[in-house]
Amino acid sequence: MTAGSGPVKEAQPPLVVVLGAGHIGETVVARLLAAGHPATRLRATTRTQRRAEALAAAHGIVTGVNNAEVAAGADVLVLAVRPPQAEDVLRQSVDASSSSASIVSLVAGYSLDRIERIAASSSGEISAFRVASNVASLQKAGVLAISSAPGTPVGAEDLVLTTLRPLGTFIGIPESHQNVAASTLGSGAAFLALAATGVVDAATSDGVPPEHATLFAAEALECAAALLRQSNPAPANPWESLATPGGITEAGINSLRAHAVSQRLSDAVQAAVARANALATTPSDQT
Repeated sequence: MTAGSGPVKEAQPPLVVVLGAGHIGETVVARLLAAGHPATRLRATTRTQRRAEALAAAHGIVTGVNNAEVAAGADVLVLAVRPPQAEDVLRQSVDASSSSASIVSLVAGYSLDRIERIAASSSGEISAFRVASNVASLQKAGVLAISSAPGTPVGAEDLVLTTLRPLGTFIGIPESHQNVAASTLGSGAAFLALAATGVVDAATSDGVPPEHATLFAAEALECAAALLRQSNPAPANPWESLATPGGITEAGINSLRAHAVSQRLSDAVQAAVARANALATTPSDQT
């Protein structure tokens, strides 16, 4: 240290503002705090004052319903509102944030182009990112798919990935894959959980207690995940290791194939992708 100079101040952690602290937004808050992000460098907005007060009491952070006020000076804006609210919330927040802020959108179907159009109204250099995940994955620090706008500075990417690392493992993908990621990585868990209710119903109809049936189905889903991950790339027919010829698993598999269950799940993903594509279309794009 040069003689006569003051003590060197350590750089403060980035100021993160979660716009929309519902189920997903509050999970982001909780995971960041649990990983040691200072409560003084974390804020959140909500739709109602009552919710804001409850959130502040639960987590000890600054909260509020005025997006511009809460977002003042933000280094990272995490957009976690419902799609119809995204445009207004982001417009209210972006001008108040840091001139070099990064916007990380968790909103399904909300394109980088739409974020950049709003960011263009700011006098600063705003970086835009999209992330596909779901609340259950965030709760267990699972996998998140992230895309950045072309020309995004390396420093902005490093800041976002370092700051949000507690949320899970980030996989970089092109934005053209985001709607598929949201419909598989994001919505796919719901589709599989719905399918698993059939397993639960069958077990309970044969007298298995509901709590046991649910536990069995959950374990089956976890084992299915293990089968999918057991090799890279995943085997074409991951169930074959469990299906003994002439056995009970094969009998069930044959029934599923007869009812084209895998095709129905594929249809569900395609329906979700179509909806995400529709959400990505702005009114100006339709004129």
